[in-house]
Amino acid sequence: MSMRVAWARWYWIVIFTTCAARTGSDWLDCVHIASCTCKWSSGKKTALCASSDLRRPPALSSDIQVLDLHDNPLRSLPQEVFANIGLLNLQKLNLRATKLRSIHADAFLELRILIEVDLGDNDLSSLPKDIFRGNERLRLVVLSNNPLTTLVADQFPSLPHLRMLLLDGCRLRSIHTNALRNLKSLETIDLRRNQLTFLRLITFSLPALKMISLSGNPWRCDCRLREFKDWFLESKLGNEELVCVEPSAQAGNKWKNVDSESMACPPEVRSSTLVVRAEVGVATSFGCWVHGVPKPKVTWLYDGTDVHNSTVDCEMEEVETEIEDDSEDRVPGSVRWVNITLLNVTSSAAGEWTCVAKSVSGEARAIISLVLPRSQTATARTAPGIPQLLGVVFGALGILASLGFIGAVACWHMRRRTVPPSRSFTDQEKRLIDASVVVSCDRSIGDMASPCDFELTERSLSVDDQPRGCGFDPVHITIEGTPGAFPPPPAEFAVPVPYGNIFISVQVAGRGGEPGTYPDLLSGGATLPRRNRNCCAGAPAYDNMGPRVTAAGSSTWSLPGASSENIEVSETPVLTLPPPPPEFVSL
Repeated sequence: MSMRVAWARWYWIVIFTTCAARTGSDWLDCVHIASCTCKWSSGKKTALCASSDLRRPPALSSDIQVLDLHDNPLRSLPQEVFANIGLLNLQKLNLRATKLRSIHADAFLELRILIEVDLGDNDLSSLPKDIFRGNERLRLVVLSNNPLTTLVADQFPSLPHLRMLLLDGCRLRSIHTNALRNLKSLETIDLRRNQLTFLRLITFSLPALKMISLSGNPWRCDCRLREFKDWFLESKLGNEELVCVEPSAQAGNKWKNVDSESMACPPEVRSSTLVVRAEVGVATSFGCWVHGVPKPKVTWLYDGTDVHNSTVDCEMEEVETEIEDDSEDRVPGSVRWVNITLLNVTSSAAGEWTCVAKSVSGEARAIISLVLPRSQTATARTAPGIPQLLGVVFGALGILASLGFIGAVACWHMRRRTVPPSRSFTDQEKRLIDASVVVSCDRSIGDMASPCDFELTERSLSVDDQPRGCGFDPVHITIEGTPGAFPPPPAEFAVPVPYGNIFISVQVAGRGGEPGTYPDLLSGGATLPRRNRNCCAGAPAYDNMGPRVTAAGSSTWSLPGASSENIEVSETPVLTLPPPPPEFVSL
């Protein structure tokens, strides 16, 4: 019985040992990745993959606790890159000199037992906010020799076990006052060889802090550094000799040898507004924002004169305020508003008001212009009285009457100059006068058939029908008959018409030889050339129409009731003309 029990125990021991050996050899094989070496190191399951030209973290056994990826060209770490390949048991992660340019904020998410991470010697110019969220067990973070320029507010999440933060060899220029406030257990911070010129005391108000390394920074020993310098020297948190680089008056001096009172800042002044618009007789206020360490003295000037020495009725008031959140470089407690109130604004208060801040380190000014509305003078208008209204009415009527009289006189003179005196004519004379003969543009016989229009116009010789500017002489009509048979035309047989001189010579014979009988010159027909529409323009002052052709084609004017047998031959040669053109019209 005892033999069987012994054999059974031996069997199970062999089985357990074999299984344990197989299980332990899985992580040692590194999943057949030739570039990695897996071994025990300091009691940890370690995978050494340094300088293996890896572009991403390798998929190793989940038992791996230490992963060394030093000197691999990873360049970036995506979201949950280690959790996605099952490396959830990592405690130490070496990513030094892996040419990292960017890291996702959740790259290390789910690595809950991660203790140390080394990101030194990379190309990280900024860190995502809350980059180590979910890594509450972190104790050491190395960010040395990265081109980091600033740490923002709440740069790190709550890391209750973080003891050491190394930021040496970076390019830090500013650290927000709240950048480290979640690191309550931080004991050591290394800020050597950065570009820091000042630090704020509140930034390092950490209860567990024991060591701060600050050498190798271009410290500017002015008012912004004074508070931190005094605290650092008293706290004994560093044993380095820190040296001032600026300002020139303090260059080369060690912190411990610099008098705090000499660490001053020039005043800064900003006006509440550039232009103040006020009203006469009403109170108005304006002010300036002043900052400076030591506290500068502030005065107000009006047109270059101190208001206390002027006649301006005013009051001054100073109000302490806090520095703005975006002004991390200013020292709190040295900012105030200096306001001035004009109790009764007068015209003499308009002009330039200057806020002047002075201290041992310098002077600053801000100018505010006080503007008053322009005064305008208005003249009241009263309604006109009845006498004034009547005067205006009668004055207007008098002017109209004068203008009418002048116009009437002018018209009378014009009519007197152009209208002939009235006279009595016989019916035959009236009909002859009413026949207005319009002459052609061209007065030559050769052009009687030219394109000039021909017309015979019957019109009354009224003043309104006389074209302006023609200036033709009166028409003279002479009627000749048998010598001694007819009396000559009356001397007044001359009427003003706007045409050229027309001379008509007619030989007539009396009817039956009856004395005193005159033929009707116009009841018959005669054809005369029309006047062109443009005859007035440039027409000569004298126009002899020359020979005319009758409707029958003869050059002799046929009169009603006259016989050709009784017509005596004129001594004047008769011109035989061709037949008239179609545009000849008949009287």
